Amino acid sequence: MQLRMKGYLRTVTIALISLFLISVAAGCAKTGDQAPATKGEKVLRLGAVKDFKEATEGKSLIIERFVGVDHEGNFVPQLAESWDISEDGKTYTFHLRQGVEFHNGTAFNASTAKFAFEWIAKKAPFGSYIQKIETPDDFTLKVCFNEYYAPFLLDLASGWTSPVVCPEAVEPAGSVEGKLTNFIGTGPFKLENYEKDKQAVLVRNDGYWGSKPKADKVVWKTIPDPHAQIVALKAGEVDMIGITEHHSSIPYVEVPGLKKAGIQVDTTTYGRYQVLEFNCHKEPFNHQKVRQALNLAVDREKMVKELFGGLAEPANTITAPWFKFGPSNVEQKYGYDPEKAKQLLAEAGWKDTDGDGILDKNGQPFTFELLIPAGEANADAVAIFVQSEMKKIGVEMKLLTLESGAAWDRSKKGEYEMFVHHSFCLPSIPGGIGIGQKYHSGSKSWPAAYHAQELDRLIKKAWTSPDESQRKQLCDEIWDILHEQAPCIPLYDIVKVVAYRDNVSGFKPGPTMFDMELQGIEVK
Repeated sequence: MQLRMKGYLRTVTIALISLFLISVAAGCAKTGDQAPATKGEKVLRLGAVKDFKEATEGKSLIIERFVGVDHEGNFVPQLAESWDISEDGKTYTFHLRQGVEFHNGTAFNASTAKFAFEWIAKKAPFGSYIQKIETPDDFTLKVCFNEYYAPFLLDLASGWTSPVVCPEAVEPAGSVEGKLTNFIGTGPFKLENYEKDKQAVLVRNDGYWGSKPKADKVVWKTIPDPHAQIVALKAGEVDMIGITEHHSSIPYVEVPGLKKAGIQVDTTTYGRYQVLEFNCHKEPFNHQKVRQALNLAVDREKMVKELFGGLAEPANTITAPWFKFGPSNVEQKYGYDPEKAKQLLAEAGWKDTDGDGILDKNGQPFTFELLIPAGEANADAVAIFVQSEMKKIGVEMKLLTLESGAAWDRSKKGEYEMFVHHSFCLPSIPGGIGIGQKYHSGSKSWPAAYHAQELDRLIKKAWTSPDESQRKQLCDEIWDILHEQAPCIPLYDIVKVVAYRDNVSGFKPGPTMFDMELQGIEVK
């Protein structure tokens, strides 16, 4: 497979890029920065875009959940060995795993589990549905709801919303309102050393209840630039890259070169789409026809062929239709129709009245800014492609790349016009249920997403309906509304690329994009 980079992407010379990346990689991976290794110690070195404590994947190595999912999307025990559900679906009784300790020696039992659950409930969608939490004995936790809540186990299986923390892990200690500051969990690795924005050193938890890691130590090295990561990998400064992010941190155009250099490459898709999220509460994207028009302006087939050599598949719906609760109307696609896009923009009042090639309305040009979090490996190439597509219909799109944390802070405040993001729907959060995390007006994470009373009503009804066929019907209604409202521009199905040197074996992709399974990895 040949991946090609078109001329309009070559904004600087290859020679200058190479010199810059080599210098960056050298700065990020100096010998003095390496964690000291005892003779014979097996150390796995990971190159990561994000700081360890900012990454969901890093948290998953240390802090576990009550319930997990397997590769088929089935619920599996973690810190809850089993659970019973009452006939009316309103009471869940969890039988907790015995003989487990947090890394600081605190016992995992009903008391600490209750604290963790109450802490989770303050942030998770199901929190407002809980009536009471009881601890009948030292290893039983009973959760009672005031009404049926369908996605409860799905929420618990989500690593980014439901980590089981101990009272000492938060500040102030023991407060269910506290902020997670100390990474103390029950997982297969313990945090030994942490230097913000530099590296974290994890050691094997020899007292782990499950399958123990084969590596003695993991070094998480923060290298924000994806190209610098590749240089570090080829130079042997790190052993693996791409595994630490739930999006792809390796540019697809680099895959053939990595293989040619003898690097092992693994690719996995999870049905999570790369999307451009509109701020639906600000001009000009608070108008439906404008959002629909921009969706029709992007030739997705051409994009994946020219930029990715066909490695990724184009996305023409908001989420993958093959999800259990995904859209049934698979014919409902955006497609590519620039003439229709121009027509819709004209109907919305956007016309080129001064002949400068840019549409205008009430004396204001149609100019907006796309916010890009640094480290989104393919985002720059995609942004330049979309920028070119927008220009064809008379729309000027400017690009702004910010450090990942700063960009996400702005997104949570709704301080953007368009934002590079991903669809929320994963096997562990099926379409139509997890969609409420973004498109329900009560969501605190996405204040600028599309919200409407009818959507709120349907999402709430889908959450609380015990009838699966009715939930499916309700979800289809939700997808129909979202398709018509076009709250984002879906682009392609993200392919997670993981690359590693030949001294690494036993890698297996996690069941979701947010899970890292390092226990089986061996390092020579």
